[in-house]
Amino acid sequence: MEDEIEITFQPTRKIIILECAEFSNTEFFKRVELMARSGHPVALNWAEGIVFLAIPYHPENDAIIEQALKGTMYLASVLFSSMPEYQSIKKIGALEVPIIDQTSIPYLRQVATWLKKRTKN
Repeated sequence: MEDEIEITFQPTRKIIILECAEFSNTEFFKRVELMARSGHPVALNWAEGIVFLAIPYHPENDAIIEQALKGTMYLASVLFSSMPEYQSIKKIGALEVPIIDQTSIPYLRQVATWLKKRTKN
């Protein structure tokens, strides 16, 4: 018989974005293409009419790791663009970049809502 384990859900409570940049749709996908062609795995997020790439911050000290364990997530950079209609794949030249509908993920939907309020295009 297996020992029963305790499972705890501890959702993200705060997100700190260190760099944030909006681009036109054309410029956004040019940057995504450059990243993909340079060997970086790229999967984009979509929610609330916004397509975005969230690059996590890799904690380098105990204080940030401790904050992460308490529910604070750090994103090193978020690049985004308006994209009113969801599409699961974006063809960029010969590349096909997946776009994940994150509407059902509360913290990513809230990031998209926050970004949408800041759109200029």
